[in-house]
Amino acid sequence: MPIALQGAAFLPAPASMTRTPTPSSHAAPESPSLRSEAEEAAEWKSQLLLAHYRHTPQAVLSGMALSAMIAGVLWGTAPHSTLIQWLVSVELMMLLRLLVARYYLHGGGRARWSMRQWCAVTHLQTTLSGLSWGALGLFYAVVDDQAARTALLMTLMGACAGSAALIGSIRGTLTVYGVLSMSPLIGMLLTRGELAQTYMGAALVYYVYLVMVKGPSRISGAMAEQHANRRDRDRLVARLEDAERVGQMGHLIWNEAARCSTLSAEAQRQLGFDSTTIRSAREVWSRVISEDRPRVIELSSQAVAREDRELRFDTTISGPFGPRDLRVVQRFDYDAQGRHVQTLTTTQDITELKTTQRELRTLAFEDVLTGLVNRAGFTQRLHERPVQAVLMLDLDHFKYVNDTLGHATGDRLLVMMAQRLGTCLRSQDTIARLGGDEFAVLIHDAVHHDQLERIARRLVEALSAPCRIDDHDIFVSASVGIAVPESAHSATTDAATLMQQADTALFAAKAGGRSRHQFHSEDLSQRTRDRVTMEADLRRGLSERQFSVHFQPKVALDDGRIVGAEALLRWNHPERGPVSPDVFIPVAEDSGLIVAIGAWVLRDACAAAADWNRALAPGEPPLRIAVNLSPRQFLNHDLIGTVTTALARTGCRAEWIELEITERLLLDERGQAGETLDGLRAMGLTLAIDDFGTGHSALSYLTKYPISTLKIDKSFMRDITTRTDQAGVVRAIISMGHSLQLQLVAEGVETEEQARFLREQGCELAQGWLFGRPMPRQDFTALLRARAAQALTPTV
Repeated sequence: MPIALQGAAFLPAPASMTRTPTPSSHAAPESPSLRSEAEEAAEWKSQLLLAHYRHTPQAVLSGMALSAMIAGVLWGTAPHSTLIQWLVSVELMMLLRLLVARYYLHGGGRARWSMRQWCAVTHLQTTLSGLSWGALGLFYAVVDDQAARTALLMTLMGACAGSAALIGSIRGTLTVYGVLSMSPLIGMLLTRGELAQTYMGAALVYYVYLVMVKGPSRISGAMAEQHANRRDRDRLVARLEDAERVGQMGHLIWNEAARCSTLSAEAQRQLGFDSTTIRSAREVWSRVISEDRPRVIELSSQAVAREDRELRFDTTISGPFGPRDLRVVQRFDYDAQGRHVQTLTTTQDITELKTTQRELRTLAFEDVLTGLVNRAGFTQRLHERPVQAVLMLDLDHFKYVNDTLGHATGDRLLVMMAQRLGTCLRSQDTIARLGGDEFAVLIHDAVHHDQLERIARRLVEALSAPCRIDDHDIFVSASVGIAVPESAHSATTDAATLMQQADTALFAAKAGGRSRHQFHSEDLSQRTRDRVTMEADLRRGLSERQFSVHFQPKVALDDGRIVGAEALLRWNHPERGPVSPDVFIPVAEDSGLIVAIGAWVLRDACAAAADWNRALAPGEPPLRIAVNLSPRQFLNHDLIGTVTTALARTGCRAEWIELEITERLLLDERGQAGETLDGLRAMGLTLAIDDFGTGHSALSYLTKYPISTLKIDKSFMRDITTRTDQAGVVRAIISMGHSLQLQLVAEGVETEEQARFLREQGCELAQGWLFGRPMPRQDFTALLRARAAQALTPTV
């Protein structure tokens, strides 16, 4: 839009693509829509047909008068009855044409009949009219008066000439009319044998060609060209207006000499003007909001004073659609003397762009779901404001809520938790949602250790209270990790370190039992560093094959036969030496490496079982190798596929493998454990519960799942011969196992007294140092060969 000094115009409002609808009271006329060639042709035919019927009354009335006059001229020389018949027929035909034209123009005929039907009617009328007037030429042969003949000839020529002007808009009609109306007369003149009349006939042929054939084509071509030019101009205007509307860009031109602005259609829409011409610059400037108007006028004035060629700025207008943001570009023209003569101003409505930028700024620092500060905003405040403590929180078992009740319920739970956090903390504290179920708190004021304790306990209690959502009582808990600058023995601990320390404390709180808080300490950091190092070593050890599988014999207590073994993972670190499974297995579990490690152990155990069982003498009972399964390996991966692959690759039979699981796997409420156990049992593998008696032991689990074996935890063996309570627990487990028809295996048997007690109570199998320590595969093979012919003799 053009904005010029002392009388510029610019300023936009919403265009057709903005969200705000354009009120009809302020909307400028819409630009004509672009139409196809077929639509343009149909419209052009419709206009020609309309022009034809608009001219029909004039043509009919003049024709009726002309027919009456020529009848009067011929009355004295032509047969009266024939002449009257001709006159009546012509007058009736013309009256019919007049009625049809009235029906088309005023009787609703345009809507009832198609354009093709009306064109057919027009051609029929033209044919009838040509035949009627052609009959007049037949009177030439019966009229003896030369003056009457001349009048007849002139009448027909005049009728043709008049028709060219009045009915020639429809293609083909004029030619048909001319040929039909003049052919009888031309035929008689050419066949009478007189030179003068032959000449007149030939002249009439040429006349018909010029007036009735060639003339209409030239007129039609000129009209079509004019229509095409107008159509092209309209299309160009429509495209320009559409481009302005789509781009939400208007323009106006200020003419300094005329002291007026010419507005485009989009400029009219943006500014809310009804006219394309505005004669007062003040009207345009009034659209700029009052607080920005002086700045904008000053910018334009200074640009003209400096004879700048271009000026760009953003402003806000208050138009018919409310406040709108505009991007304005002004281009100034000057004459040879440097006088300002014209300004072209273009304006683009950037309201949505500005709104989006503001929304993006909000989104960049605010969590959409809870309205809390997000991670970016949290980090910003962590660096910008003094921080006395950082608290990291997350919800225990939140994933279970999402998995069972859906993410919509999970989102509502997060909103409720955010609201509870707000009630537990002060307005000056920063509360943030970092993502998922992870929250954080910044304490900006000085606080003591005891105060932080109370805050942490209050947060844990508030977040652990039950929530009622859609008839569901949801119970979650929270863990909190706390870091303060002093925890790093420095009052200037940087923000990133504080967040890392709070994260470390949160991890320790969750590992310590959840639903609790934990302060950061240097010892926690060291343990975290050790864990990170351990994980890296585990990955390297897996790729470099530093692991091995040892096998601990499992024997029958009645005769000492080796009935199988338990596969146990061992790690000989190249620098640390042997690393205890109690140290590296938890790290492998947390990192997920246990899945790959477990699959490798299973394949190695299957290969060993296949070799040992193939070497047995005929008739000897097969050896069964037990393999421990990780909960993570069991629940989160395709365990059945892993087992199937291991058996297929090693040629091991399913009945040679026993899979050991922990009791907490049986607590799975989603049904996945039962489906997997049933699938494994259907394959022919046996299933055992490891470390029975130390977890959530329950008879319901033992009867619900296809368990074959119970392994009595080694912690019961230590005092089995010296403490009656321990002995009583073992007796109860053995009795329960027998009643459920389960096989029993005692772990950690180290003395003959322990073995005798177990034998007396009816325990079938045992393993422990009394019968052999875990050993490499080749040593276990040698042991099998040495005991092939005799039972194993127990030694301390």
